[in-house]
Amino acid sequence: MSYDPVEGLHYIFDRYAFINKIMEDGGQSLRINEASEKADIEKAINHARAMYHPDRQARTGEEMRLKAEQKTLLIVDCARFLLNADLKPVYDAKLAEFRDTKPGMVSDSGMAIISLAETFFDISSLLSDKVVDTADFELRVRQMLQYDENRVLQAQQLYDMLPANPQVQAVYRDALTQEYTYLTLLEDSAWAKVGYMNRKEKEPGFLARPADYTKRIEASLQAAADRDIDSTIEKRSALALLGMAKMPVLLEAKQEDGDATAEANPDAQLQLKDHARLVEQFKTVARKNFNIRADYVREVAERKQKTLEKLCILTPTETLQAEAPGQTVFDFILANPVDDGKQQVLFRMTLDVTTGDAAIGETYSAGTTLQSLKDKGFARGTFALTRNPEITDLLVEAGAACERFMDAREAAEKAAKPESATKKTKVKKPKAAPKP
Repeated sequence: MSYDPVEGLHYIFDRYAFINKIMEDGGQSLRINEASEKADIEKAINHARAMYHPDRQARTGEEMRLKAEQKTLLIVDCARFLLNADLKPVYDAKLAEFRDTKPGMVSDSGMAIISLAETFFDISSLLSDKVVDTADFELRVRQMLQYDENRVLQAQQLYDMLPANPQVQAVYRDALTQEYTYLTLLEDSAWAKVGYMNRKEKEPGFLARPADYTKRIEASLQAAADRDIDSTIEKRSALALLGMAKMPVLLEAKQEDGDATAEANPDAQLQLKDHARLVEQFKTVARKNFNIRADYVREVAERKQKTLEKLCILTPTETLQAEAPGQTVFDFILANPVDDGKQQVLFRMTLDVTTGDAAIGETYSAGTTLQSLKDKGFARGTFALTRNPEITDLLVEAGAACERFMDAREAAEKAAKPESATKKTKVKKPKAAPKP
């Protein structure tokens, strides 16, 4: 997977710093900035042109000649922006914006900058018929994890035969955990197909039930499309008119007299009268491709949800306090796996079986262990759940346990009173978030 950042959208080329570096290397004292007079800027650019003129570099060798050609192209680009009375204020404002908000994304060499700390939305991929190829990435992930579908299938078959065997449960849980990790990484390649590279965003909200995972992904897809597609195309089209970016489709155009873009990008221009129509076409194409390619994201999400449902069933559970007659409120304590003989606890979720409501009852401070809670004792029916560290949604295992507990009670009540219909009450989303 690869992508090309767009100047003005993802990074900015500091043309002043570039010319000043040439002046410094050439022993010239002249320096320019946004406040410099046009005559000084023109003088500096002419000095830079002279330093890398083809005649001056003719006998320096092939490597230096190519370097001079590259420098000359960048110098010409600087002249287009810094000597154009209409474009310079717009460029200066954009440069100031980047210096203030993203100083690390300011290039003084003309080379594009890519930030690995941020998600990159590649609108070009959605405007092309070519889908981002993620096959190599997926193969590397599979090899790195040594993921094998057959291992998962064999572990499941063994579990189906001996579901109560602790060793079999552990083997099946390990196999599912590997599959869950694989699918989590596979999500990155799935999102790349809809234009999102290096995606780091966590889905909004808290996942309290495995069955809600695909719904949350669908909501994220729609939110991403609404937030990014139109706005990115509009920003890029505006930058294209300034000559900072290229649009996928260029029209041969006659520029009106006095049109600033004629100097900015004379070799490939958009007709201004067709610009708005073309932008709307791009939006339509991008949304169409987004919706088609989003099916792969949905496919991975469905697989991950099924794996998550199985993993939650296998969450190790310990009864800390037996159920008392007539009890209607129960506690489910989520704990980390044992580390150095201790088991840190994260939070307690309470379940009211009369209403089906589940909510965070208490979050525990760092250092609180399951043993310390056992020493204090429990006033009502309580269960401890040992979480799977690969599941980043902290609520989901406790929420799933609450829902299974409700289902079991309702099934038992229905079996005891077959003549009375029992209305199933679903576990509601927790009212508070844990602070692990």
